[in-house]
Amino acid sequence: MAIIFDLGRVVVSWDPVGIVRSVRGSDGAKALAERLFNHPDWLEVDRGTLSLHAMASQAEARTGLSMAENLAILQAVPASLLPDPAMVTLIEALHSAGHRLYALSNMGHASIDWLEQHQEFWRFFSGKVVSARVRMIKPEPDIYRYLLVSFDLKAGECLFIDDSPANVAAAQALGLQGMVFTDAAACRRQLVEQGWLPA
Repeated sequence: MAIIFDLGRVVVSWDPVGIVRSVRGSDGAKALAERLFNHPDWLEVDRGTLSLHAMASQAEARTGLSMAENLAILQAVPASLLPDPAMVTLIEALHSAGHRLYALSNMGHASIDWLEQHQEFWRFFSGKVVSARVRMIKPEPDIYRYLLVSFDLKAGECLFIDDSPANVAAAQALGLQGMVFTDAAACRRQLVEQGWLPA
């Protein structure tokens, strides 16, 4: 069977407020993170249709920061994406149990490039589909279909794990099994309960 993982907030950390704090300190970090990352421009970075430099320039008016100041925050994102040790242990256990593992993530070029260069958990994965590289984004149905076709997977033999209920629902609409991720312990428990892992 195939198990497909989202990356951000599942396998690796994703903390926009923490990223802003690391660059500019705590003052106003939450509001700034909201204006910078909770915006359609960030989705276009994930889709691969907008560069970090272009986003930094376009964000000047809404953040009140210069292009260079915005860019410094955006460029801090990749190194902030740290693996959850409990999830890496779980992924290794699933791999050892004989499951084929895949990643399906909304992520920009800089972030996925950094993760590929700096993290070792990829050795457990048989493949990945990343939004920026295919110009599609979850929960659009086509990105799930792209993954299934690319790796010759049957939807009914796949489990998709994501922290976004909307993304999980989109996968289920195409016939995949779905699990909404909350934390590593709950994920492991559900995998055992559903028979994906031995107790």
